[in-house]
Amino acid sequence: MNVIGLYGAIGWNVLISDNPKLSNQMNESWTHGASVTLFSDGNHIASISEERLSGIKYDGNFPRKSIEYCLSTGNLSKEDIDVVIVPSMANQNFYKNYINKTIEKKVKRYFPKAKVEIASHHLCHAYSSVFSCDYNEGSFITLDNAGSVLFDTSGQIFACENHSFGYFNKEKGIFKYYPGIPMTNNFGNYYWMWAHNIYTQMVQKKIDITDPKYRETFCGKVMGLSAYGNIKDPKKDWRLHFEGIPQVALESLPSRDFNYGNLSAENKAKQLQYNFENAMLEWMKELKEQGYIDDNLCLAGGVFLNILANSVIRKNGVAKNMHIPPFPDDTGLSFGAACYGVFKAKEKVTLPHNISLLGRTYSDEEIEEALEGMEYKKFDTFEELCGKTVNVLAENKIVGWFQNRSEFGPRALGSRSILMNPTPKENKETINTRIKHREEWRPFAGIMLEEYQDEYFMDTYPNEYMLYSLVVKPHQRKKLGAITHKDFSCRIQTVNQKLHPEVTTLLQKYNEKTECPVLLNTSFNDNGQPIVETPKDAIKTFKNIDLDYLVIGNYFVVKQ
Repeated sequence: MNVIGLYGAIGWNVLISDNPKLSNQMNESWTHGASVTLFSDGNHIASISEERLSGIKYDGNFPRKSIEYCLSTGNLSKEDIDVVIVPSMANQNFYKNYINKTIEKKVKRYFPKAKVEIASHHLCHAYSSVFSCDYNEGSFITLDNAGSVLFDTSGQIFACENHSFGYFNKEKGIFKYYPGIPMTNNFGNYYWMWAHNIYTQMVQKKIDITDPKYRETFCGKVMGLSAYGNIKDPKKDWRLHFEGIPQVALESLPSRDFNYGNLSAENKAKQLQYNFENAMLEWMKELKEQGYIDDNLCLAGGVFLNILANSVIRKNGVAKNMHIPPFPDDTGLSFGAACYGVFKAKEKVTLPHNISLLGRTYSDEEIEEALEGMEYKKFDTFEELCGKTVNVLAENKIVGWFQNRSEFGPRALGSRSILMNPTPKENKETINTRIKHREEWRPFAGIMLEEYQDEYFMDTYPNEYMLYSLVVKPHQRKKLGAITHKDFSCRIQTVNQKLHPEVTTLLQKYNEKTECPVLLNTSFNDNGQPIVETPKDAIKTFKNIDLDYLVIGNYFVVKQ
């Protein structure tokens, strides 16, 4: 059976045109991170976000290009698809009223023989985490700013789904899902609204909160800024309500005073992060005490892109084992939707070893076609190529790195990366000035050999997908000068030969030459653009930004 998970805008403007009460409440901006995932007979074929193909950051439109990409990868036609699962953006009653008019009609246009089913936004988040982990059984929690919107009897939006709980046992075919009670002052909304407030203060200009250029970046930027702040008088701006399943009401929203007077943006960011981390921790502790959290815990939803909060939860032992997929945000909804379809069909979900690399591979012929007119050398062995690459990295050159299947999710994890020597502190400014043009307070991440993690960092744990922050040991901070943040933390990804052979080989060679098993790793893209997907994308970006070299497949490309 061929199953597709499909997330993206499906003509909201058409769907609501005959209901004036909804006309100004829902539009195409309700979706972001549009994506498609394809399974065939339970085997994962491909996952891709629309932005990687359209070139539009956070593209939330109907994912036409992603559909073609997945079908081509699986050598399938639209007529071969049996089931299409669409993550919802509205409650089920809404869909029952309108599905035949717009949603099913549009999906059927692409997949004429497929059965179309709508699944809850948070249900798809849950499946994305549960079926990307190694645990046979456990519990799950999902959290985000807003999932499916809920309507009252008059057709007005009155709340948004923002979390869920549940239990699973894959072997027994059990998946118990309990949607949480919608809350206005939820974790995601609290952080997102305040991040907008703080970022606006920091850059001293008015920022449109709905502008896609900024909308999806406030939170990450303010999380980085928090390292520069201080808290003189810690305040708890939340209340916990325990009636059955614990609920949280966060008291202070940007429209209120926040009682911080004339605090700097840095100190507000620090206070916000403190409140967020502690509220999350207290909430989860209460869930554990009431029996909602097992030894194995799966987490998903955009809230879990906050790596500082993830680290606090993990360090405090909320669960014995904790899993967050490399695509916890809305990008992962198509993956979760497809897994839901496979599970319902009683087929086993089968994934590649590295669940972050879910795109397709590209042949030498495709690479050489993209390289036409460029100066390059093809190496006979990958080891020789890595030797050449290591030499230029040791000379503080900046290298574009394109290998294997592309990452699925918001972060570059060693397949579509820009790499640099992590040691000189000034390399952070160099790569920011020449390539990234980001706010100076934002840190750069690192990628390293798994077996050296304890040598460089305190209180370590597996970090294959860069979802946690670790503290650099004092005697190693100079060695990791370009990736050690203001508070001595570092976003690090660990790799090994089984999960990521290409970048692991490069790091082994780099360690042999420099006695440093770490490289600075940032996403392969121009400022404001999505991460590159195809060889043609890589060449175009290589030409447009100030990279020194490009390594793509077995090809070493020189800047002309």
